[in-house]
Amino acid sequence: MCSTNERHMEKMKKWNQIYEWSKKVRTYFDRDCSASLVDEEDPVVRRVVKRLSDPGYLQTKGLEQKRFDAEFAFRKLRRRNRGRMMIRVGSVAAVFALILGGVVLYKGDFSQEKKVPELTRRITSVLQPGANKAVLHLADGRELVLNDALRAKVETKEGVVEVDSMGVVYGIKEDSVSTEREQAYHVMSIPRGGEFHLTLADGTQVWLNSETELRFPVHFAGGERNVYLKGEAYFDVAKDSAHPFVVKTSMGDIKVLGTAFNVSVYDERMIAATLEKGSICYLKDTRKGVLIKPGEQLISTEGSDLPVVRKVNTRLYTAWKDNLFCFEEQHLDQIMSTLARWYDFQVKFESEELKKLELSGTLDKYSDIQPLLRLFELGTDVKFEIQNKVIYVRRNVK
Repeated sequence: MCSTNERHMEKMKKWNQIYEWSKKVRTYFDRDCSASLVDEEDPVVRRVVKRLSDPGYLQTKGLEQKRFDAEFAFRKLRRRNRGRMMIRVGSVAAVFALILGGVVLYKGDFSQEKKVPELTRRITSVLQPGANKAVLHLADGRELVLNDALRAKVETKEGVVEVDSMGVVYGIKEDSVSTEREQAYHVMSIPRGGEFHLTLADGTQVWLNSETELRFPVHFAGGERNVYLKGEAYFDVAKDSAHPFVVKTSMGDIKVLGTAFNVSVYDERMIAATLEKGSICYLKDTRKGVLIKPGEQLISTEGSDLPVVRKVNTRLYTAWKDNLFCFEEQHLDQIMSTLARWYDFQVKFESEELKKLELSGTLDKYSDIQPLLRLFELGTDVKFEIQNKVIYVRRNVK
């Protein structure tokens, strides 16, 4: 039987091998994708290169990987920490997540590996990740069920709605702008376990998260470009200084000229606006507007006198549109709430104390949730039990 140290050495050999694979793929990034690794002898590297076929995805992940210190991450694996569970894929997700289908780096005690078979037996139900799906309620009363497989062009009196694998693009008819007396509105609703991308008539890009509804006009008329949001969305607004873009919510309005930001209003008593670039202004009732700068987040809650503005890592609040979940020292109940919307399950905690456990990590949205739950169990005194589509979070009694 192997000793504990020997088992540790075997694990480190595997991580070192992954690190070597990551360096090869990073070389691919650094060459601006001009060189091909298709002829690489290692089958794992060939598989990664084959899957990284989207130029935009390559560019994004390449920039992320350059910010990741792989050697430092491997050194952290050697440290023992019985107190806090840390799950990290980090910026090297382009390599690790694709090679291992959502691999997770665990900062903890490797000697607990003997518990894994027991956890595997207990977590048996399969929770599928979400997918691109939505329902588009057209202004004329028709409904269009959207998904990845749908390819369509839908004629309306105001224009053409085009649907493909990239989402929905709406184009207006020039003569409809001058003849339409009142703005006609479409409504796009995203169910639990869904997400979708939309291009508005002015060219503004919108990413809609699960359990979200966006009401938007067929074409923008008048002095402002107004849309109405429930849930969560990321906006990349087409610049038009003469016509400000306004996101209207139950907790106030976000006014912009041209910028990229995230708005979350899942709770009708709170709004969170996170700005990546440009500038936005938060308006509520008759209060003076609050300006937000890039890298800042505004939070306003019902009953509070003034909103709170703070510096944040915007990636934690916008990565969902890039198919990642990013958590940093976040309460377990918040993590489970986010995961529940995407994997479509209910969560029940045995006690209020368990909700306040702080965890960190990054997870590929389209990967299996079960390895994440197992690692949570290994690093804490918590156990997860899945029954049908309910996850029970209990204290693990040893």
